[in-house]
Amino acid sequence: MSVTPPAADAGDIESPCVRVCILDRVQRLCIGCYRNLDEISFWSRYSNAQRQEVLAQIEIRRATIKLED
Repeated sequence: MSVTPPAADAGDIESPCVRVCILDRVQRLCIGCYRNLDEISFWSRYSNAQRQEVLAQIEIRRATIKLED
């Protein structure tokens, strides 16, 4: 996923962060929001389309990946 400058509406979709910022050692995903480090780091720069793509990936991850806490 390429990072583009934020669009004017980029603030419309809120971060999925739930303030449980611990990375799963195997999957390298946050056990709170199921994002990887790049998705977390670049969230504020993503357009709404990119944010929607990340949210769709999170739903797939939640349904298919068991994270260790």
